[in-house]
Amino acid sequence: MVRGCTLIPAHTADLLLIHVVCVKTWDVEDLTTIYLVRHGETEGNASNLAQGFSDVPLNDKGRAQAKLVGERLKNWHLNAIYSSDSQRAIQTAEPLLKLRPDFEIETTPDLREKNYGVCENYSWQQLRDEYPELFAKMLDVKTGSDTKFPEVESDREQSDRVAKFTDAVVEKHDDDETILFFGHGGSIRSAAAYLCKFRLEYKWRLQTDNASISAISSAPTWRD
Repeated sequence: MVRGCTLIPAHTADLLLIHVVCVKTWDVEDLTTIYLVRHGETEGNASNLAQGFSDVPLNDKGRAQAKLVGERLKNWHLNAIYSSDSQRAIQTAEPLLKLRPDFEIETTPDLREKNYGVCENYSWQQLRDEYPELFAKMLDVKTGSDTKFPEVESDREQSDRVAKFTDAVVEKHDDDETILFFGHGGSIRSAAAYLCKFRLEYKWRLQTDNASISAISSAPTWRD
């Protein structure tokens, strides 16, 4: 059983921000650790657009961030690596795979960003202007998790998708293994909130900057 959650402040290494989330449990020898890496910056991130399923590449800053992620992780012990099949997530993983050709990666649509449907590549201000009532409901703690724009995946739908995948991964691996996910702001927050037993409506309070690395550790009770 999870006893508590401690947030350790981030520190900056050039373009790389690291956020460590530790879930305290009984026996450190039996801890499973999942590292969560958000993709590097894209032009859409720089312009504050809702990118969703749009398969956009990293920009120059994002590629530099990806190299820093690879340098940071190259000497870490990792038992398995999973990535969203979106281009920007795979490009963030590539520098690490070049430095560590012994690592293998499995891509999956389950770690994709939230599907914003017809709203993809709109700015948040455009969405606020076009759908003012929906936007207000989305920001409301009581209604936000199930509110969605037309043809768009809700927070709950995305979180259920990520949770199902995370459960399958945890079940597949031994209790003391270390697992790495490359994903997106929404999918990283969904995985972290699920593993830490946070209420869904609070997942957006978790900070996941581009190229940030989060670590979540817990005992085998994830399987209960």
